[in-house]
Amino acid sequence: MTIEILGGPTSTCCNKVHLIALEKGQEVHEVEVEVWKHQNLNDDYIKLNRDGMVPTVFHEGMVFVESTVMIRYLDRRFPEPPLTPSDPLEAMRMDLLMKDLDEKYHSAIAFLSFSEGARDIDGELTESGKIRLKSFDKIPEPKRREHRRNSIRLGLLSDEGRCACGYLETMIKDMNAALEQGPFLAGRGYSLADASLTPYLHRLWILGCEGLWETDYPRVGEWYERIKSRPPFAEVITKYADKTRQRKDPTTKEGSGTWKRFQQALALIKSGPDDPAARLPARIWSVDDDLNHPY
Repeated sequence: MTIEILGGPTSTCCNKVHLIALEKGQEVHEVEVEVWKHQNLNDDYIKLNRDGMVPTVFHEGMVFVESTVMIRYLDRRFPEPPLTPSDPLEAMRMDLLMKDLDEKYHSAIAFLSFSEGARDIDGELTESGKIRLKSFDKIPEPKRREHRRNSIRLGLLSDEGRCACGYLETMIKDMNAALEQGPFLAGRGYSLADASLTPYLHRLWILGCEGLWETDYPRVGEWYERIKSRPPFAEVITKYADKTRQRKDPTTKEGSGTWKRFQQALALIKSGPDDPAARLPARIWSVDDDLNHPY
């Protein structure tokens, strides 16, 4: 039975569900819900998904919400090829990366995306950004509503913006450290973690922030190239390049604004306990002779 996804190619969460469905060899029917036109906040959509989030998925008469729940369902419902590692340590790495994505990195990429999508090259709020800000009044959940408002009101140099940039830098560090264990994020094989993180790294590239990994974390760039060679990437992401955000090339004057503001935000993060933002080190995934610990 066809998997019907209400969402679209502009959404990181829709992308990861679509990627997994194709990795499982399933037929997908995508019905576009244009979030930039606030279609996810109209009354008919809210009846299906009370949070006004995309995607919403229909399969075998059931309605599914929350993208991480969806991809775990798909991995159980269609066991071949398995995308949860059988090795407990690899499965642990997958679970931890996905937990951090849901709890930290998703809200961070949303803040960055909404903030910069509402600004011109100089960081000034555009008229379309002001309209977008007003649309957030219809978000049902108060905490998410305020987070979205702040992303446009305050920008990357605010406490919230610096926190988002710090989290995204940490995401790159953690990915690079995980890739020391194998060619994919959980280890030897492609997993749910790879599909989950792919749209987030691609969004950073779209926003011109590949400087986060190009020099200091080359394993991430190598992983990205491997991921782009998989057929589902072309079907879910490359195919819709003309419908998604225009790439901000950081080597040009027109495209460099976001990356410059991102770097400024990181530079403004202090090391003291009173700063709500932090630049955390990468997670330690294994113990070797060079790690001196007191336990």
